[in-house]
Amino acid sequence: MSKIIVSDKNRSDIPSNVLIEREVLREKLESLKVSSPPILIRYMNFLYINETARSVNINTALKYTREIIRFLMWLIKERIITKPDIQSINKQDLNNIEAYDIQQYLDSCGSYTEINSKGEKVLYSNSIRTIFFKSSCIRGFFTWLYKNNYIEKNETEKLRKIITPELPPVIALTDDEVKAMLELAEYGKTKIYDNTVKLSKKEMEIHSKTKYRDLAILSMFVYHGLRIHELYHLNLSSLYFDKDYFEIYRKRNKKRNMYFSKYTKNALENYINLERPKENITPEDTDALFISTREHRRLSIRQIRRIVKKYAVKVSGNPKLSPHKLRATFATKAIEITGNIYKVQKNLDHSSPNTTQRYLKEDEKFKKEIAAAINYD
Repeated sequence: MSKIIVSDKNRSDIPSNVLIEREVLREKLESLKVSSPPILIRYMNFLYINETARSVNINTALKYTREIIRFLMWLIKERIITKPDIQSINKQDLNNIEAYDIQQYLDSCGSYTEINSKGEKVLYSNSIRTIFFKSSCIRGFFTWLYKNNYIEKNETEKLRKIITPELPPVIALTDDEVKAMLELAEYGKTKIYDNTVKLSKKEMEIHSKTKYRDLAILSMFVYHGLRIHELYHLNLSSLYFDKDYFEIYRKRNKKRNMYFSKYTKNALENYINLERPKENITPEDTDALFISTREHRRLSIRQIRRIVKKYAVKVSGNPKLSPHKLRATFATKAIEITGNIYKVQKNLDHSSPNTTQRYLKEDEKFKKEIAAAINYD
């Protein structure tokens, strides 16, 4: 793949690193067209051509396309469509697909077995949410085919309804755990629930070079509720210390100003002045905010996840802690403090208040009072 650079004549106010990432994803989508049938290529173009000609974002278009390709490959494997490869599939082949065929595919994705190299039968199982997503992708494709007169009927309307389970409880850090996590990042040790928690000897070797960076990253999540991609794309030019805010780019190309907390601003200033490498940074990452101390390039998504886990898992004991759980921590705290779910919804960039509603913390004190008060004597 050729190196991607952004033209000096670019009139968009979207940072170059965001534009380059989108182009990389678009190239991945284009590469899928090479082995796709013409009818699917038309659907892919309906989903996404570029940022001004799209139905969904580039990540979603990639996920939808990959799921449909898996389905088409299964149809050929099961000889429901008798073509040598998916590239040969045409609209008549799809017109002949029945609801039973689609349902059979979805049911086969729920749980299945394969024989491994040792001759053992290995059981695989997908969650209901995974099946729901696969079903949604296929429904979307066949609905588009039907609305555009490529097929005579939409067989997906006959599919069995998938009842999705309730979302699992939100995992978030307690106030004490947040304090301990930040203390661990700053000093290399902390105390939580009468236990002393320390970084390992190996972790302490690099701690003096990364503590302000790590503090800034952690505070961006728990004080501002950023998504990991929003943090990943932050640049030096995103920060306006004199005006007390920084810019982020959210889903659907939305640029938003976020106002610094005192803690985050202090951590960032310390990081930039005392830790952030000044030399030998890869040319394309000179404006990147968070830099790897070893490679001197923008911290990757994976590296950011590792940093969060290093501290959050140690203080909580929960291996499921992730950047998104720190965002959940911010959401839970923001609702608790403000009591205004709609303002928190806007701050988090949720499209629906139902999503934000999940972060309402159950009132444990109230539940205990009810349990003690109920009496049937």
